[in-house]
Amino acid sequence: MGELFKLKNQIQNYAWGSHTTLAQMRGVPVPTQDPEAEVWVGAHPSAPSIALLDGQEQGLDQLVEQDPQRFLVAERSNDAFPYLFKILAIDAPLSIQVHPTDEQAEEGFADENARGIALDAPHRNYKDRFSKPETVIAVSEVKILTGVRDAHQLDALASGFNLEWLQALLPAPTAKDLLTTIIQLDEDATVRAVDETVAAAAAYSGDERVLVKAAELVEMVAGKYPGDRGLLVALVMNYIELAPGESAFTPDGQVHAYLDGTAIELMNPSDNVMRAGLTPKHIDTDELIKILAVEQGSPEIQTPERITPGVATYAMWDQRLSVTRVQVREDAPIEFTFEGTSTLISTGGQVTITGAGQSFEITGTESVMHVGAPVTATITGTGDLYIAAHR
Repeated sequence: MGELFKLKNQIQNYAWGSHTTLAQMRGVPVPTQDPEAEVWVGAHPSAPSIALLDGQEQGLDQLVEQDPQRFLVAERSNDAFPYLFKILAIDAPLSIQVHPTDEQAEEGFADENARGIALDAPHRNYKDRFSKPETVIAVSEVKILTGVRDAHQLDALASGFNLEWLQALLPAPTAKDLLTTIIQLDEDATVRAVDETVAAAAAYSGDERVLVKAAELVEMVAGKYPGDRGLLVALVMNYIELAPGESAFTPDGQVHAYLDGTAIELMNPSDNVMRAGLTPKHIDTDELIKILAVEQGSPEIQTPERITPGVATYAMWDQRLSVTRVQVREDAPIEFTFEGTSTLISTGGQVTITGAGQSFEITGTESVMHVGAPVTATITGTGDLYIAAHR
């Protein structure tokens, strides 16, 4: 039998978050006292959703552990919840970061456990044993950094801004070699390179698009993180602007950062992060370099496949996963069939979801979860919804 039930989700108050975006989705007064960065939907023990089920409230992580057959599809190879689903409200650049492969995560998690490093220790790298490939979907325009620019763009930056430090590093044998050299610059060289870059970007008055956008990037990053070596890493990364509805995939081992905007994100159920700058948090340079992939390409920008009016689906890196966008309007109810282990989250408006003998009122940042046999529900009202599914 298929089930639908409501979830209460936790908000993460990171420094780069917005004082308005998530509050406006929820319809509460703005600005909020603390920055609100992420809404987490899933069973990750760091911030599990709370399920309102069988007349009780219980953490989804506990429910999955107690009864995996009820909450996970039968084909799962382990008893972990299959994904972590988020809303991102980005008001300042996130840290530049890289995520490990499954093999690297297993090894790192076991090693840190053996060394007695507490799971909540600020210098812990591996919070779990999973990789963290991820797809970001733009709700508003979203600015991101991902991978390393091609040789033509790197040369254009080095010559157009007359950056001695970058000219000295080109051509690099691989993208990883370039990143590694920048990350390992000594403090004096870093200070000189950052000052040179900020001055050159501020002085640029031409109209070459790559340089114009790079100058905007330098101004944005330097304004938020003055003197940070992450600026040098950011400069050599692909700078991409996603229009609403567009998506981009980040594989394991790829350097990336999100700079601005509101987005939906689906990822493996992991919080394993190695950082390269733009953060006051722990940076483990050796571990970061270890997990960097040799190739650091630019992602293919994707749009969803239209299924029916108001319903469109994004393919993910794993064919068992998908994200469906549902845009429901007052005069056009939508029937939607929930399948597998799926979670719905609202990014605004107010809708009613009726199915499996129940009815749920959903507003911004609220969720409904489905498990078991498929359930066809009717969605009425006005709102924008995203539904992650593992089948």
